Amino acid sequence: MKIFLYDGSFEGLLTCIYESFYTKAPPEWIYNKIDFNEFLLGEVISIATDTNKFKKVKDGIINKIDPLAFKKIYLVYLSNYKDKEIVILTYLKTAFKLKKDVHNFLNLDIVRLVDAINKRVSLESHRFEGFIRFNYINDRFLYSAIEPDNDILELIAEHFKNRFSNEYLIIHDIFRNKALIYDSKSYEIVPMNIEDYEELKNYNDKYTVLWKEYFKSTTIIERKNSKLQKRMMPKRYWKHLVETK
Repeated sequence: MKIFLYDGSFEGLLTCIYESFYTKAPPEWIYNKIDFNEFLLGEVISIATDTNKFKKVKDGIINKIDPLAFKKIYLVYLSNYKDKEIVILTYLKTAFKLKKDVHNFLNLDIVRLVDAINKRVSLESHRFEGFIRFNYINDRFLYSAIEPDNDILELIAEHFKNRFSNEYLIIHDIFRNKALIYDSKSYEIVPMNIEDYEELKNYNDKYTVLWKEYFKSTTIIERKNSKLQKRMMPKRYWKHLVETK
């Protein structure tokens, strides 16, 4: 059994895809080096990220299939699906044969799986656009901590850039130790550790207090529907919602 290891980046993954297409014995598995279980048996090959090979695969997908296929595999890459790398490889093998018609072949398991993963990632990013709550830290910047199932910071960046165009803000994915930082002009995603979260998580500003009071005052106890509330706002997100603390 041949196993490819990559550095966890999208460029590194598409480099593995390139090598998979041009080797006589393609890998049965592709793993991020961080997640690799050393007890797995097989021929383990570390694949160095190559920007030229990445570009060839990217251009090949866009030109020989279509841009939608490229977007779909990128959303799979951002997902927390356990074997997403091999899913992407399998999907591309099919897509390069079917070209742009691949999206219509919903009778194929791999096409349905990729669409299902896309739907799950897109739904979560859409939910977080409404669920994220900020604290105003020392009248300087907005801060929020989140723990999404999928790697969605990049997907929600434009929404919050447009919504808070004149603000400085930080959206901290504490599970992945990184943050979306916007400085009223542009945004970037940078490493951010758990110590920052521990320092900022209990900060309460006047707007936090006002929001809690508003939420409390608008709640009609007699009409409280916990089941509906949990369905519209899943409980796993409550940890970082101001109104549920």
